[in-house]
Amino acid sequence: MTRLLNFGCGGTFHPDWINLDTSPAAPEVIAYDLGRRFPFPDESFDAVYGSHVLEHFEPDIAKNLLNDCLRILKPGGVIRMVVPDLESIARLYISSLEGALDGNAESASNYDWMMLELYDQSVRRFSGGQMGAYLSQVKNGPGSAFVARRIGCEGSPASTAGSVRPVVFRVRRRLRSLFDSVRQGAASAFAFVFLGSQGSNAMREGLFRARGEVHQWMYDRFSLERLLKQAGFVSIRKRGAGDSDIGAFGDYQLEIVDGRERKPDSLYMEGRKPERT
Repeated sequence: MTRLLNFGCGGTFHPDWINLDTSPAAPEVIAYDLGRRFPFPDESFDAVYGSHVLEHFEPDIAKNLLNDCLRILKPGGVIRMVVPDLESIARLYISSLEGALDGNAESASNYDWMMLELYDQSVRRFSGGQMGAYLSQVKNGPGSAFVARRIGCEGSPASTAGSVRPVVFRVRRRLRSLFDSVRQGAASAFAFVFLGSQGSNAMREGLFRARGEVHQWMYDRFSLERLLKQAGFVSIRKRGAGDSDIGAFGDYQLEIVDGRERKPDSLYMEGRKPERT
């Protein structure tokens, strides 16, 4: 039987896979701290897949994560890693900057969004950041078509058909969110008493960044390939959203949803664990 692991899945998962996430979006997803070693024995999976999760870890932790992916893969098993593509972001930033400097209004609008793609998820201090505020404003205005092409159908669950989220689970998530808000408020108040407003703000920002929403690093095809090689993977190459060595990958609708790329800003790379010699 083929065993497949989707770690850091968020709301994008399929029941044929074992799905892990720090904050499960459904009962089918296992709650697990991805900063820890996987709770699986050696050589227990045929494929492992992580989409837009690696960038949320500092480079040393990301390397440890890939090392553990190698451990749990069977010889010849496939790893598929998906991250925001720094190269394409940088190229679009440069082209929109040049157009803006030439007085092109569309380029200037595109430039504003590309600046957000470059920095917002690394420096934001509140959920959604400036990117969320921009999306709520742009709607059908100038630049909306460009932004739509960049974000694709992001935010829509991919293959959760038949997945029912019980009322108990939804209530539990709301209670957990409420508890976290109360806890953060209490911590900030405590810091304010002893450290003043600056200490309270620092505490609030630290708690937010610890939740894992911000990006700790970015990758391009060179750096991601190098990281995979350092972890011990071979036959590494760039793939497309619907192109994979994982059998029937397209059927799971993890990257292509209703014919649309879920995250068009992505870099897709795959490698294999070496076969036994």
